[in-house]
Amino acid sequence: MDELLRKLLKLGPAKKIGVTAAAILLCALVDYQFFYGDSALAIASARGHQAELADELNSYQKRRGEYLGYRDELKQLLDEQRDLLRALPKRAEIPTFLANVQEQAELAGLDVLSVDIGQETPLDLYIKIPVKMEVRGTYHQISRFFRNVGELSRIVNIENLSLAPDHDKPAAGELSETTPPKLRAKFVAATFRFNEKPAGGGGT
Repeated sequence: MDELLRKLLKLGPAKKIGVTAAAILLCALVDYQFFYGDSALAIASARGHQAELADELNSYQKRRGEYLGYRDELKQLLDEQRDLLRALPKRAEIPTFLANVQEQAELAGLDVLSVDIGQETPLDLYIKIPVKMEVRGTYHQISRFFRNVGELSRIVNIENLSLAPDHDKPAAGELSETTPPKLRAKFVAATFRFNEKPAGGGGT
């Protein structure tokens, strides 16, 4: 080592500069080979992995957006189906229907005189269920009853309506100069249910 230093000291300035430059270049090559080269490869690999993760994130966000859109659409369809089944149920549910109609009659102040459930009539996509009714009350009470029935969630059509004066003797305390005359209303309250086996549908 000492001998090498003595030889270097004897060299001229130009050669010393050349030797120094060569030494610096050698150190730089060694540093690149053992340190910087591995770091550069690691950085390039990390950047490539980062790009893959970014692509995966974008793909995930796209799929998530599509999923949320499908979920909202499905919820809307289910809500519409529930509304449709309330208006047009799969089963007749006549006791519930009659209870609702009876409730509306009582709220309007009517007397329900008779209720007769008719024969179901199959149509294309639904089955008609006629319910013949006779009620007694004033004209305004009858009108209020029809309006309330029309606001039920289930579809109800009032058909074959006929009005006639009520000839029964009023109960004690009912008749006065300001009491409007009572009428008898006969009609068909037609409701419907979904026909799961429509005609020509290929059902067995």
